[in-house]
Amino acid sequence: MKYTAKELKRNVNVSRISPIKEFFILLGGVLGIVILVYVALGFAVDFIVPGLPSEIEQNLGSLYSGIYVNTEKTGAGIRLQKILDELVEKNLLINSRRQEEPAYKVHLVPHSQANAIALPGGNIVIFSALIKEVDSENALAFVLAHELGHFANKDHLRGLGRRLVLLSISTALLGADSSASSFIMSSLLNVEMKFSRRQETMADIWALDLLNRRYGHISGASEFFENMSKKEKRSRILYYFAIHPYPEDRINALEDRIQEKGYLEKEKIPLDKVFENLPVIPAGSGK
Repeated sequence: MKYTAKELKRNVNVSRISPIKEFFILLGGVLGIVILVYVALGFAVDFIVPGLPSEIEQNLGSLYSGIYVNTEKTGAGIRLQKILDELVEKNLLINSRRQEEPAYKVHLVPHSQANAIALPGGNIVIFSALIKEVDSENALAFVLAHELGHFANKDHLRGLGRRLVLLSISTALLGADSSASSFIMSSLLNVEMKFSRRQETMADIWALDLLNRRYGHISGASEFFENMSKKEKRSRILYYFAIHPYPEDRINALEDRIQEKGYLEKEKIPLDKVFENLPVIPAGSGK
């Protein structure tokens, strides 16, 4: 009998799945595991941060103390510090944990970005371009109160802890300069942004309440957001990838709180003349 070899329909040595498809399945699985680990460690950070001794935060703050040296000694810097001190004092009047409060210091930095940053150790950085976007002391006070809100909620420490976790995971898996590491970093940052937008909204509400205690009304609270929304060219969809909430959403959240609390609006205090003609240095100019 003549033997006729049969054609093999399957080959155990050759995958029936495209190598490219296998790569993306593997990459998706690794990314999913990394995100789960990151989120779990992020919750651990949120659990640890509230009980973190103030001494540790002060030590972290010392790392930033030399970066913005002498920025508070200008006329505008001195006036900013006075507004901040008045807000802190008004908050401490209803805060029984006075001895645990850090000494807050504001630094006015020439910069083209309209932004403010809360750093460990009670350091608040105000970029000069931000002041050009407000028309009253009340609006400027709200910005400072917003940063105090981040301190009250310990958002600055939560954010620092999460970023350290993110950097550690990415570096441990793929190295600091890996392109895949950059991809995972970007993916995890999109997860982190959801936390950041929520924290920004909470800080806005906290600042609104403090502004009312300080001035007896809330006029100027949404002034910065209103001015920025007029210049905003990005759509609401693109704000999904942004850290800060959409300006109109922030205004709406403030208006809801105003209605809920029955806060009043009164005459605003004009911005002090020392804030006129502040220098603005473009980012990356090296000056």
